[in-house]
Amino acid sequence: MTTLLQGNWSLFIGRFHPLLVHLPIGMLIIAFVLEVMSKNRRLAVVGAAVLPVLVFGAVSAVAACIAGWLLSTAGGYEEAALNLHMWLGISVAVVSVLLCILRRYSLYRKAWLPASFVMIVLLSAAGHLGGNLTHGEDYLTAHLPFGGTSAADAAPVITNLAEAKVYDQLVRPILEQKCYSCHNEAKLKGGLRLDGMDHIRKGGENGPVIKDSVPEASELYKRLVLPEADDKRMPPKGKPQLTPQQLEILYWWIEQGASPDATVKQLHQTPRIQLVFDGMKPSGGSEEHPFMPKEEAKEASVKDVAALDKIGVKVMPVADENGFVMVSAVNAPGFGNKEAALLLPLKQQIVWLKLSNTQTGDSALQVIAQLPGLTRLYLENTPVTDAGVAHLANCKQLKYLNLVGTKVTDKGILYLQKNAELKELFLYKTAVTPAGLAQLQKTMPETAIDTGGYHMPVLVTDTLVYRKKKT
Repeated sequence: MTTLLQGNWSLFIGRFHPLLVHLPIGMLIIAFVLEVMSKNRRLAVVGAAVLPVLVFGAVSAVAACIAGWLLSTAGGYEEAALNLHMWLGISVAVVSVLLCILRRYSLYRKAWLPASFVMIVLLSAAGHLGGNLTHGEDYLTAHLPFGGTSAADAAPVITNLAEAKVYDQLVRPILEQKCYSCHNEAKLKGGLRLDGMDHIRKGGENGPVIKDSVPEASELYKRLVLPEADDKRMPPKGKPQLTPQQLEILYWWIEQGASPDATVKQLHQTPRIQLVFDGMKPSGGSEEHPFMPKEEAKEASVKDVAALDKIGVKVMPVADENGFVMVSAVNAPGFGNKEAALLLPLKQQIVWLKLSNTQTGDSALQVIAQLPGLTRLYLENTPVTDAGVAHLANCKQLKYLNLVGTKVTDKGILYLQKNAELKELFLYKTAVTPAGLAQLQKTMPETAIDTGGYHMPVLVTDTLVYRKKKT
């Protein structure tokens, strides 16, 4: 019990090091500047302030050294870099105390200014190394407007998402931006390095951070979704957090086995990750991405998003440069007509809406029809009928509509003739007849209509029967 208490007190005091270390930096530099200014006869009066400021700086430098040593006992830092930083800090404290003595007793006055200059050099070097230990080696240069490259800038441009390497092009850039500063070769918080697959597989002080393709049981993901007030939350409160899209990418990657070299097309794509990938395509109504409105929208209210999240409906930004969102009820099969009203506060932001396999009915479509920017609507395997489709005639920007497995008939699809922007329509397992389909195709020749029911040719290998050989 005593050891535990002492350890806690050591760490408590040690964590004051970042606060204490800024006092000597400021005070010792001010003392040096005042001394230089006092050489001017008209400013000689400021020389009286040099010693008090210098003493205050020296005392705080000693205190910072003590707190820094206590903090270092918690581990998590690369030993060589930590030792160099420590000895530079001790050197600053020693030189500053020596300067106080020289100043107080007027000893070696000619040597005071050169010695104080040496102290400034040591102080700068110690501060720089401390910054590297805390924030990473490229903290100062990461966002230079010229010459420097940030993690985001260094990320490869994905021109073909299907062929993209999941770890190299999707996962690693996220870790570089949000995790490397605390989990790298120089700073191993929790004994964990994330700058390479070998280190990720090895884990940290508490063991592996990826477990059995189960994100919910993997520390690498679990700590990302803890409440902000939780001490184990990563990244900690006050540091840039992961976006919903980044969280989904990490979840999907771990769920699919955390492969170091698999491409996107080689892994099973869940509905949730498909929404994320849709958002990664070029936006702004370009030819490469026809399912985005040309208008812009303001950011959705946190309160309105939380209301949907509470019932299991996922809301994710489509792109960083606008306020449009994609909404998916993949985890809310009970979503129905009553819950549809929760979409209205986001009517200016919703562009893609996935309500597949839910209880969404005709009255819900009356609400959905009020979403002016809706371009993609997934209604497969819902109780929607012709009466509901009639409401969709008001969705003038609708470009994609999936009605697979609904109760829609010839009468219902005729309402879609008013949707001049409709480019893709899916009608597999509906009551639409060939005659009704032909009539719709005649009035909407630019619309690609998919009726499903594909048949693959039977191969010889499909009919082979394998039996165990008797011995």
